[in-house]
Amino acid sequence: MNYDNLGKEIIDLVGGENNISSLEHCATRLRFVLKDTDQADNSKINELPKVLQVVEQSGQFQIVIGNDVANVYDAIVKNYSIGQTFAKEENESGKRNIINIIFSYISGTFSPLLPALAGSGMLKALLEILKSLNWINDKGATFAILNATSNAVFYFLPIFIGMSASKKLNVNPYIGGVIAASLLEPSFTNLLKSEENLTFIGLSLVVTDFASTVFSLLIAIAIYAPLERLLKRWVPKVLQLFLVPMLSLIIMVSLTVLVFGPFSEYVSSGIGIGIDYMLGFSRILTGIIIASFWPFLVVLGVH
Repeated sequence: MNYDNLGKEIIDLVGGENNISSLEHCATRLRFVLKDTDQADNSKINELPKVLQVVEQSGQFQIVIGNDVANVYDAIVKNYSIGQTFAKEENESGKRNIINIIFSYISGTFSPLLPALAGSGMLKALLEILKSLNWINDKGATFAILNATSNAVFYFLPIFIGMSASKKLNVNPYIGGVIAASLLEPSFTNLLKSEENLTFIGLSLVVTDFASTVFSLLIAIAIYAPLERLLKRWVPKVLQLFLVPMLSLIIMVSLTVLVFGPFSEYVSSGIGIGIDYMLGFSRILTGIIIASFWPFLVVLGVH
């Protein structure tokens, strides 16, 4: 299969490179944000090899391809100046409501992580099966190493979220990763054991466990993106190499530990209290409501 030719045909049929505001992909779909969807020829796109379906939803023009989607995406970004450009999406916000922009941000953050999450999840399931069949010693080194492998992406999920979200918003992904890593470093996590009333820069500190968290990092990186752009406008170019990252880290880590982390905790606690109250009212209704909202709670990391 010549993915370069397929990519060229897709670009031509969606109205050309100039009609594309942004492009990303998930596990099975190319997700375009087009300036004018009327320029896209849906019927001819559906006739292309490898294309299974065309879907327009959430302000996106989605082309369902299946398992080969990454190959087609790579061919397109190799031959065209198209990428994940959140800034352009913001310029088109008149055509997209805030809900669509938020879900585009979340899906664009998680899409690159899906293979790692799926692989780790399946390895964890395999280990449980092997353990239940007594085919592996859950006290031995083999199990410990494989278990660490299956747990790693979930424990360090904030770092991956920080990097992926930063890349989605077109800012330095490594600074985004360091913002998250700061919250997993032992100097910070040891504060969780403290029974004293802690303060940070003179303000009361509610220490939050950020391991495996998602919600607070999504907020943090959404704030970091415009902050970095603002700092690059203010800071002289000769100082940007070290001053912009330094100020970004100080400001964002401070905001995350003082505001975003505790806010996430309060949201999670509020959801728990609300579910507990509904259980006393009607267990059947509570089950229906939880089942309806559970995927969103998992995505936001407050489950």
